[in-house]
Amino acid sequence: MIRLLLSFLLILSSAATALARQTETLDTGKVTASIVSSLDSVQPGGTVWIALRTELDEGWHTYWQNPGDSGEPVQLSWTLPPGVEVGSIAWPLPYPIPTGPIVNYGFEGAPLFPVEMTIPAEVEIGETLSLKLDFYYLVCADICIPEEGQLTLELDVGEPESDPIWGPQIEAAVLESPRGGDITGAAEVSNNQLMLTFKNLPVGQVSEAYFFPFDQGVLGHSTPQNLRRGEAGIALTSAPEFLWTDGIAETVSGVLKYTLDGEVRSEVVSLATAMSLDIGAEQISGASIGLLAAAMGALLGGLILNLMPCVFPIISLKALSLAKTAHGDRAPARHSAWAYTFGVLVTFAVLAAILIALKAAGAQIGWGFQLQSPKVVGLLALLLFVIGLNLLGLFEIGTRLQGAGEGLVSRGGLSGSFFTGVLAVIVATPCTAPFMAGAVGYALAQPAMTTLIVFLALGLGFALPFLLLGYVPGLLAKLPKPGPWMETFQQVLAFPMLAAATWLVWVLILQVGANGTGLLLIAFLLAALAIWLLRLQSAVMKGLAVIAALGAIALPLSLTAGSQAVQSATLNSEAWSPERVAELRAEGRPVFVDFTAAWCVTCKVNEQLVLKTDRTKALFEKTNTAFLVADWTNRDVQIAAELERYGRAGVPLYLAFPANHDDVKGLVLPQTLTFSILEGTLG
Repeated sequence: MIRLLLSFLLILSSAATALARQTETLDTGKVTASIVSSLDSVQPGGTVWIALRTELDEGWHTYWQNPGDSGEPVQLSWTLPPGVEVGSIAWPLPYPIPTGPIVNYGFEGAPLFPVEMTIPAEVEIGETLSLKLDFYYLVCADICIPEEGQLTLELDVGEPESDPIWGPQIEAAVLESPRGGDITGAAEVSNNQLMLTFKNLPVGQVSEAYFFPFDQGVLGHSTPQNLRRGEAGIALTSAPEFLWTDGIAETVSGVLKYTLDGEVRSEVVSLATAMSLDIGAEQISGASIGLLAAAMGALLGGLILNLMPCVFPIISLKALSLAKTAHGDRAPARHSAWAYTFGVLVTFAVLAAILIALKAAGAQIGWGFQLQSPKVVGLLALLLFVIGLNLLGLFEIGTRLQGAGEGLVSRGGLSGSFFTGVLAVIVATPCTAPFMAGAVGYALAQPAMTTLIVFLALGLGFALPFLLLGYVPGLLAKLPKPGPWMETFQQVLAFPMLAAATWLVWVLILQVGANGTGLLLIAFLLAALAIWLLRLQSAVMKGLAVIAALGAIALPLSLTAGSQAVQSATLNSEAWSPERVAELRAEGRPVFVDFTAAWCVTCKVNEQLVLKTDRTKALFEKTNTAFLVADWTNRDVQIAAELERYGRAGVPLYLAFPANHDDVKGLVLPQTLTFSILEGTLG
């Protein structure tokens, strides 16, 4: 019993000693504060770390030394015995806090704010030092409240003795506080864009990076910092702020936060202004795939693209032409396969060249950009409508129109095969197959030659099945022999062609509204009239047919984009904007963003199978998830820039911002969406 009592008294004595190096806690409203020490006693002439410990209510935050777009930093004012010297705060590593359209830098939870104190050598052992602190902080959530307080810590002078509770915690906080190192940096403004370049980083794969400047006016805090990795360093692009026009110093300093091989690191970096560092060629990494990986992804994506519904009406034409030559001389089949492949490759090369030229001119565009033009959608719908009529046998046109008529189907000529390849590529762009997104996104961020190589790899994968059919006799032999069935099959193929034309009409409704769609239907009528007039022998009738055909072509060319928003049939949605995302996140709500387009078949499949379901509606209501739609049906520079920020060149893109997600950037979900993915992310 005596031993038990002595042990209990020893525990109480130890606890009292430890607690003597921590002040009482002071509740200032939304924060409870105290002063803690790394040492229970400090020797004369020694140093000790003293920290303000703040424990914030859930959902509230305080600010870093540069608070960002608004706010005030934590402020400490010490009253110390004579001779005691105090250093500056060893600031914790902050993180971006989006609040509405602005971004702040700060902390949540229970951050420590340590300072190092040096004790004068002349103090005597056994003396007690009173360390008085007046502190102030602005604590914010939906509103901001200034809070302040005063605390005094009594610290013994004697043999140095580490505090068993706060010593390790303060030591860890000091070690994690960003300090200077080997990284060198530079900052330069060009074409109203701020480029920050960094070299001498540790060896490894950098997956994320963010720069927190010490001073206001260096960069736009609410502007995304886009990362580019080079073989010798990294670069961040953002927007310059007022210091660049008012006269910036020769150097600017701040903290570079980066993730290296999955580990978050930070370092204080001084950047020389008005210059940039050569970071070398684009680096292969998990987030930024290299040329070989991109080309392989594009090749596989091209193969899978043949299975997508938007391509079926066209490639079925090629299958019909191969069936007609399957049991004869192999040479025509091979020549036809190569002509089709050449048509595919030429079209992909032209698309790449147009994208490269428009990107160089500053346009924000991506995969499927041509279908953002109502003129192209209208002309393509008209072409598929005419081909459908031809497949039904309603008219026959000579070989001069093989690219868009009967020659595509029944003649089997090389020009017909070539233009079948051209048309297949044009109608394939509404679909994004697996493996394609990263490859195309990577390609559009690279130099022109790399972009071209990736697009040609995509084209080769797309054409490969028919190219193999021309060289594998066993495959061709399995096709039925030519016969009367082909005429029936040809007529059956008219219906997927007309269905594709109908789908494009629906896309046009979303782009230009009812009036514009009415013009396209008139174009259909004129095309049908031209076909009927061409069957008459009169020269006058043939002249009228030409006029009708020209009118049919002219009407789609007169279409201009309107403003039509994609809405969900079962989910309450609203239009996407970066500001709205920030506002909803500031409210503590999870956010799901659907980057979509009316012409994107993959998007529509995901909508019908996953998004427009009762289960998803219930999940969003249960988790209070806000559903935002970024509609890219018509060209939108802001949406294109956001896609590029996430390394994508086209839609779909699905972003999730769960309630506990602190990063400025969202979680990128797979393009093949499932309910379990949504539930695992948001539930």
